[in-house]
Amino acid sequence: MSANTTFSLSEQETYELGMRLAGTLKGGELVVLEGDLGLGKTVFARGIAASLGVVPEDVTSPSFTLVQEYSGGRLPMFHVDLYRLNDEPQEIESLGLDDLLDSGGVVVVEWGEKLPAHVREHAIAIRFHDMGEGSRKIEIDAGARNSAMASDA
Repeated sequence: MSANTTFSLSEQETYELGMRLAGTLKGGELVVLEGDLGLGKTVFARGIAASLGVVPEDVTSPSFTLVQEYSGGRLPMFHVDLYRLNDEPQEIESLGLDDLLDSGGVVVVEWGEKLPAHVREHAIAIRFHDMGEGSRKIEIDAGARNSAMASDA
């Protein structure tokens, strides 16, 4: 596995990191965002959206709809939030992630650590860690088959 670690001192830096990662995406990728509440997962998702040509202000945490589709950009983006789901496999299967990936869009999943290991196997994992005083350590793990993406972001 290939991982890249960076530090963010602001929402703007987190947003820009999401933009840089999105610049490497071609469609069909699963991006899982992992970390505690309030660490910048949705801000990162907005950065991805902006780089894909989606209005970033339209991107909010889809906690009540579970899946939100944003189109009109270079690639469609599907924003998924698993925060309210239990860890039951049938709940996650009912989301149709395979269909979303097959559509050629980018699937961004907040609380991605709730996905089963076999689903996350080829995902780009973004892990957020609180370093205190507004600083975040952000690990980008693109896996063996996507190692170029981790170094480009």
